Parts: sequence; C-alpha cells; structure tokens
Amino acid sequence: MAKDTLKKKVAGLIKNNHYAKLITFGPDGAPRARIMTNLPMGKDMVIWFATGLSTSKIRDIKKNPNVCVFIDDPDDQTNASIVGTVEIVTEKKLLKKFWQEVFGFFFPGGPTDPDYCLLKITPKKVEYLDPGQVFHQNRVRVTVKM
Repeated sequence: MAKDTLKKKVAGLIKNNHYAKLITFGPDGAPRARIMTNLPMGKDMVIWFATGLSTSKIRDIKKNPNVCVFIDDPDDQTNASIVGTVEIVTEKKLLKKFWQEVFGFFFPGGPTDPDYCLLKITPKKVEYLDPGQVFHQNRVRVTVKM
C-alpha cells in the first residue's frame, strides 16, 4: 500500500471515529492507555490531541516522549497502530485552531486556559489492518516506517 493511500485510510479512521487510545509509559515503565478525542489529522500523518498540562500523561511524556496511538472502527474492525514521538504544544495560534467548545468542561478559561495544551504526535511507524469481511477474509495488513 502506498504511503498516500495509507494516510487516507488512517485519516478516514480518525474522521469517522470520535476517539482513539493514547498509550504512554508510566514511571515504572508500564504502558498506560487513555481514551482521547480525535482532532483532525495534520499533514504527514501528524496526530493531534488536546489535554491538560497538569495530567499524568504529561508527566509520562516528559520522561518518555515515545507513544503509541491506537484507533479502530468497531463496525468493521479496521484499525491502525501509530508509534511515534510526542511534543507538548502551547502555541496560542494552534490552541485556538484546535479548540472545541466541549473542551470548556475541562478548561473553563477557554483556549487561553493556562492548563490547556496540545499533543503533537509525529509517526515513526504505522501498522494498518483491514480484516475484511468475516466470510471472505480479504485481509490487508500494512506496516510502514515513516
């Protein structure tokens, strides 16, 4: 599968599914998964999430910027596992760009709330699986190093 096709497939998963799972590594080195609201995917398959600077995931990321994002479609079992590095973003222009009103529950100060930040995940490896229809078993599994 070509990189452009893979990007379209992953972008479709993000667009059609409200949530993904972000896996960080805790102080003991164990993986820690959290459900995150999907934001539109950036160019070069950059994944974006909103979070708070005071969260445990930020503490994990500061110690180890290697993460995994897992997104799946429960209807057809299509999924992608994206391994990459994460950057904590507090640039005001980007905070406003990605702001959603539902975030106000967590960040009452709006896009200028001092706790609000973004996570920018740059992929290094993407594994995509489309298991196909159960009866036909038209499986597609692709792994691409970015």
